[in-house]
Amino acid sequence: MNEQFNAFLEQAVNNQDNQDNLGEDDLLQQGFDFIKQQLADYLQHQGLSALTFTQAVKLARKSNNTETDPRFWSALEAFYLAVGDSIDNQTQAKRWLRFINIIESLQGYAGSQLINDKQIHSKRVKRLFLAYTLTWEHLRYIAGNDDDYAPSELIISAFTETPDHKHG
Repeated sequence: MNEQFNAFLEQAVNNQDNQDNLGEDDLLQQGFDFIKQQLADYLQHQGLSALTFTQAVKLARKSNNTETDPRFWSALEAFYLAVGDSIDNQTQAKRWLRFINIIESLQGYAGSQLINDKQIHSKRVKRLFLAYTLTWEHLRYIAGNDDDYAPSELIISAFTETPDHKHG
């Protein structure tokens, strides 16, 4: 699965200057499956299972993982709502901004200052990609996988000038 995830991220990075290919809808819809799989892996690591994403987040929240701030689960809920908005394409609400803000707060960085882009929409989408990648990494880490695999470094090096981050 890491190869598929890397290919997904590399496509985003390679298309960063083409706004038709670097969009929040693509990330939300295509990336949802990767997040869902990591969440399922975490629950399996905890000896739990869920039928739906919403149920999975509720179970994960109740697991009280000591390495996960409760706001992380709120970020996943916001991500899920944003995926629904993206699929419906009926709303102009940018619920994914809430997801970004929660993840940035938990990680202790300000993406609006970190991302190199003068166009506000493009900057927000790049912030979404970084927050998304850090979320995926954290789920992977709490599911018992090595912390050595950090695809966020690809996003950080492509979209920022600061190559340092922390898991939280």
